[in-house]
Amino acid sequence: MDVWVLFAVSAAATQALRTAVQRRMVLSLGSYGAAYIRFSYACPVAWLCFLLYFSITGEKPAGLPVFFWAWINIAALTQVIFTILLVQLFSHRSFAAAVAFSKTEVLQTAIFEALILGVVVTVQTGVAIAIGVFATVMLAFVKTNFSISNVWQSLVSRQMAIGLSAGAFLGFCTVAYGAAMQNMTGGSLLNNAIYAAAIGVTIQAFCFGAYLYVAKRKEFIASFVEWRSASMAGVWASLCSICWFAAFLNHGVAPVRAVGQIELLFSVAFSILYFKERVSNRELVAMGILALSIIMVLLD
Repeated sequence: MDVWVLFAVSAAATQALRTAVQRRMVLSLGSYGAAYIRFSYACPVAWLCFLLYFSITGEKPAGLPVFFWAWINIAALTQVIFTILLVQLFSHRSFAAAVAFSKTEVLQTAIFEALILGVVVTVQTGVAIAIGVFATVMLAFVKTNFSISNVWQSLVSRQMAIGLSAGAFLGFCTVAYGAAMQNMTGGSLLNNAIYAAAIGVTIQAFCFGAYLYVAKRKEFIASFVEWRSASMAGVWASLCSICWFAAFLNHGVAPVRAVGQIELLFSVAFSILYFKERVSNRELVAMGILALSIIMVLLD
């Protein structure tokens, strides 16, 4: 198995674990507070990984030219905007439908990667990405009263615009991270992944923290009061970022994100084992289609 696949699957698994912690913390922290802990607690963990890695290996950190700083700031800020948009969807009645449209980020990632980095996916990977997007939309709609009229109402709603915008910001930020790491000079794969992850999450912790301090101060404070329960989100989030970045350095961004959709399968597993939820036949069909799309990418 290729190294990038191992990193992508590891990123998806740790992302599912991080999301499970955040989901558990929503009641005590609020939606914004639960979203913030992925950045605030990941920051010190990421720098601890940085110090441990370089003290053990004796390597020197990569060089960081001006284009790296431009792209890493763009990537970090667009991911913060994505997070704010996604949290806004939580309060809407059509949350599931809106999240479904945000899941088009893999398709939008392929478009941005072609425009910005000049990397075009193969026909097979492109078809696999489209199939994967269809499967994720099915999973998002599965808890709703699914009908053609519901889908049409979602297509012309404000929530749809927010969902698509969230997907666009997430797709753009992943490509921007890839561009930032392409501009790092020297350093090994893990060296650059850990270094870039630590810098990116520091920017996000500061920017999103400043936003919360002004707009949602109670949730900002609560996120630190509940540090014992919230800190594990930082551990999983930092490991998740390192694995994503290592995969991006080793392969194209869009195929990595396509394989990373296996996170949804992990999330369903956590829902069954941890939250004691039941899986419907429609969910099983959607998961099968999603698994097929991932296999298509891997066989390409």
